[in-house]
Amino acid sequence: MSYVRSVLASIRVGWSRDFGWTNPFLGFSLKTIAPIASTMTAVTVLYIGFRNGTSIGSSQFPMLLGFILIGATLYAHISAYSWVPTLAIAEGKWTFVFPQVYVSPKSSPPYLAGRCLAAFASSTVTSIASLAVAVVISSQLFGVSIPLVITPLSISLFGVALIVNILASMGLGFLLGAYAIFASKFEWALPTYVSGLLMVFSEALFPVSLLPHPFSDIGNVLPFTEFIRASRAVLLPLGSVSSYFYYLGLSFVGGSILLVISLLAFRYAEGRARRLGVLDRKVV
Repeated sequence: MSYVRSVLASIRVGWSRDFGWTNPFLGFSLKTIAPIASTMTAVTVLYIGFRNGTSIGSSQFPMLLGFILIGATLYAHISAYSWVPTLAIAEGKWTFVFPQVYVSPKSSPPYLAGRCLAAFASSTVTSIASLAVAVVISSQLFGVSIPLVITPLSISLFGVALIVNILASMGLGFLLGAYAIFASKFEWALPTYVSGLLMVFSEALFPVSLLPHPFSDIGNVLPFTEFIRASRAVLLPLGSVSSYFYYLGLSFVGGSILLVISLLAFRYAEGRARRLGVLDRKVV
């Protein structure tokens, strides 16, 4: 119970950090701009390429646009909260807050997990809002009606997929956090580097089968790839519930493995940092 209370308290800290400095509605609105811009950039590039002559048939374009739209939105969603543990450590070291978290041997993981869950909640709302806005803009601006499947079943299954993906995203956050404990510079930029790789290997914008071997194999085993595939399986007409559960199962197994490995790596890094006395090292 103490672990749960620590996580819940950290969630409140995360929300206060993100929205407490201004009007909550204004803060939410500002956080929605970035995913909308990211999604619409990908959609606009695809639309311009289509209009300037491609081999894509007119009947295929709405489905392809939906493929890109869902992938870009979910990629932005993953990026919005996977990096929170890394940034929380870097920010905490710079402000001398993170050393104060160590009031007990188990205080750091619940704190970072709570911050990550707080970012997940806000990112889920902003990502869904950005997806809805992008669908409307695509229809009004480009005249393309994206064939999304919006039913109680599809929405429920999509929500389950979002929750399952927490395992992989939090695992990635703890893995990068293990590095951030020792780093005194560049950890602010680390999420950007990893984000670029994730965009290529997670099938956010194109099928990983287009990548040469062995890079396509790497993309196929990532739990983020399976999460995006599962979401497309229930939100696009050509998907199916059976394929959804297949991809979701792979995402759950892969995410669980990644989370366990990341927690072990973080625990080792944290213990070593205690012995070397680098927890008080300030970011420059």
